[in-house]
Amino acid sequence: MRTSASANVGTTGGHKLLAASAMMIMAAGAMNGAAGAMTITPHFESSITSSASYNTIAADINSALTFYNQNILNNINVSIDFAVTSTTSSASYLGQSSNTIYTPSYSTYTSDLQTNAINNSNAIELTAYNNLQYGNDSNGAKSINATAPDMRALTGSSTYHGGYDTSGNYVGNSGTVDGVITLNAADLSGFGGGGTFSPGRVIQHEVDEILGIGGSGSTLTSSTTSATVYGPLDLFRYSAFHTPSYTDSSTATSYFSIDGGAVNLVNFNQNPGTNGQTGGDFGDWSSEGTTGNYVQLAFTSSSQGAASVSATSPEGIALQAVGYDMAVPEPSTLALCGGLLIGLGLMRRRAAGNLSK
Repeated sequence: MRTSASANVGTTGGHKLLAASAMMIMAAGAMNGAAGAMTITPHFESSITSSASYNTIAADINSALTFYNQNILNNINVSIDFAVTSTTSSASYLGQSSNTIYTPSYSTYTSDLQTNAINNSNAIELTAYNNLQYGNDSNGAKSINATAPDMRALTGSSTYHGGYDTSGNYVGNSGTVDGVITLNAADLSGFGGGGTFSPGRVIQHEVDEILGIGGSGSTLTSSTTSATVYGPLDLFRYSAFHTPSYTDSSTATSYFSIDGGAVNLVNFNQNPGTNGQTGGDFGDWSSEGTTGNYVQLAFTSSSQGAASVSATSPEGIALQAVGYDMAVPEPSTLALCGGLLIGLGLMRRRAAGNLSK
């Protein structure tokens, strides 16, 4: 819920595509970072191209995409449609997104994690894989909700295509665009309204959702009592060492960990409902009690200013854990960052039908 002091960055949703079914152990030869192989291609809707603030909006979007294009090494293209609201919008979000979801079996998804980690020397992903035995669904009984880009990052297969067209319409099997992001022009600085919120962090927050972390990384909702399917980040959601967490309780504490709960990288949002901050995505980071100014905070205030994803931020670690390969620092540097990490999604677009292969 947006207040004068803080704003909900977004909530999650999307359309399903039905698919078939470490302790931080760093290799001495961590991947070196030449230019990234992943390309995010933005498509601008008329709400942007016809805006008097077009140049600023386009520049902010392209700038926010720079990190992903320069640092993610998976050889895939991610296509995202962008739109903006009216400059007088009263929307309660800073950004929202819709994405394309596939539902592989647990065994398929985790096998893809292992294969990608080994083939691409992704030590963070391998650590996360090696500790799955302590996380949610360790018996492999559930399926996993994974976004189309995440599945392509893991497998390289174009089978996992987007479900939207370049105008942001959900078109199912004929789609080529992975997701849609709508930015609230009324609240973002430089977008033509009187907004004071930093646009870069909001754009990256929603891009993370399209890639598969943040709100789209968890299937927890405020009405969830048990999982019929997990999100990728639910596999790494803990309340204590070797104790997985999957609850909508506002009094619970849950955190993101890739080593079986030994190290708390950042707390997850549990919809605490205080300070006017009811709601938010369970896959985002908690805005209360978190010392860092991170892109994936469930709520932010304009006074927090800019934030961005990095290879060693909680968002960067999460992206690597679910299969995005990056150039990383030397092992000692990354281990130090891991020790220091302590800890804004998608209004559902209503489009009929699921995509199936």
